[in-house]
Order: sequence, then C-alpha cells, then structure tokens
Amino acid sequence: MTDAPNPTTRTLGRDDWMTPPEVFDPVNAMVRFDLDACATNLDVARLDPFIDPRTDSLRVPWSNYGKRVWCNPPYGRGIKHWFKKAHEQADSLESLVMLAYANTDTQYWCNHVVCCLNVWLVVFLKPRVKFILPGDGDRKREGAPKGSALIFYHPALRSRQLRHRYWDYEKDSLKDAIGEKEARWASL
Repeated sequence: MTDAPNPTTRTLGRDDWMTPPEVFDPVNAMVRFDLDACATNLDVARLDPFIDPRTDSLRVPWSNYGKRVWCNPPYGRGIKHWFKKAHEQADSLESLVMLAYANTDTQYWCNHVVCCLNVWLVVFLKPRVKFILPGDGDRKREGAPKGSALIFYHPALRSRQLRHRYWDYEKDSLKDAIGEKEARWASL
C-alpha cells in the first residue's frame, strides 16, 4: 500500500496511524460502516472486516468486502492513488467516507473531490486530528501537521453545489455541525 519510502508528512515512516475515537465514533454512529478499507492489521483497524496490505485495497473492489466504507489512507506521496480509488469506488457503494489531509490546492483534490459528482459533503475538522500510534497507550500526541477533512461520497450524483461544513470535534456533535438534512442523508 505504501509506494514511497520517504513520506512527505510527519508519519515517522509508518502507515499504521489510527483515527482517534473522538473523530471516528460519531461518523460511524451516523453512517454505520461495515468495512475499513485501509488498515495494516486488526490492532489498528477501526472495523472488522478490513482490507489489509496483503490484499491491497488499491487493487480490489471495495464492494466485495462491504457497502458502507471507512477509509483513512496512508498520508505519504501515494495519497493521490487513494483519492482516485475512492472516486472510482463511490458508484458501487452505499456510502464512503474518507479522512484525509485537506490539501485543497492539489490536483488530486480538484479531480477527485471538487470535480467528483459523487462527493456530496466535505467536513473540515478542527482542531488538527491527533492520530494514535499503536502501542502508545494513552499518550497524548501532537496534532497532525495539516488540517484534515472528512469527504462523504455517495453513489447518486449530486445535482447541487458541493457543500462544506466545519466540525470542532472536541466541542460539537457531528450532527449539529453538518445540519439535520446532511445528517439524514449520511445515515441513509
């Protein structure tokens, strides 16, 4: 799954960072995921089933494993491949939410978020996500070096402008942050 030995962000050369529960749990409560599309092993997976590096999530149809998919991909140089894969898979899934850096100035963000009609909602997160490194226990980590966003893909093509919301996940409920209408849509 990793295609670069020198990551461009502070990943410490590891791809097994976990999404903190204060970010994942509210999204999961709303969407009810049945697959983690990108986990290195069961210790870091947010869901079981998950797609591991041996299976290679970039090479298999996610719909063979689940229909409501969570994806927090590695943030190295290969991130553009994950955005492309999410874009390609959205039509065959009931729901897909990807957590990634909000690199809105990149070509992959333009191609696979802004110009992807399967993306209905982008939720920018505040504060910066404090990802968890397996084995660190309850050790407090610094926030990520960049801001992150939740990208909500849906098989139906949007017929309106892409919506953006902001969620202070330490203070606000996700439902309050995105609004009743988007919350209903995300839980379909």
